[in-house]
Amino acid sequence: MAPRSRMTGAKAIAGSFRRASGGLLTPISTASRKSLAPMLAAAKRNAPKDDGDLRRSLTIKKNSKSSKARPQHVVGPRADYVGKDGSKPVRYAHITEFGTADGTVQGTRWLTQAFEETSDDVLKSLAAGIAPEIEKHLARKAKRK
Repeated sequence: MAPRSRMTGAKAIAGSFRRASGGLLTPISTASRKSLAPMLAAAKRNAPKDDGDLRRSLTIKKNSKSSKARPQHVVGPRADYVGKDGSKPVRYAHITEFGTADGTVQGTRWLTQAFEETSDDVLKSLAAGIAPEIEKHLARKAKRK
């Protein structure tokens, strides 16, 4: 009869993973924000060069439709930014990107171009940035205890 194999420590490992996973949202969110920096730079470079308000309002922000458990970040205009003439770029950014339905204003696809230019860099940066952020987070947690 073959000897039986036993596994020990599985409960302890599973408990460690449960404790660690509860606080991983912060480092993942931080890594996500940092990885979008090249896309933000490209979007500012590609934005229409009118008076510059749209370009100055661009930022990395949390998607309003994302949940706390699954944060999503996007590049877009800040909602609280008011231009020199009182206009809010958040109200017309979609028109400069896509144009109008009747064709009176043609879209320039400046944000789409920024995405296409930098999507590979963003993914590589995110892949490289998640592990260090998790390690920093776990080290801070261990230091507190």
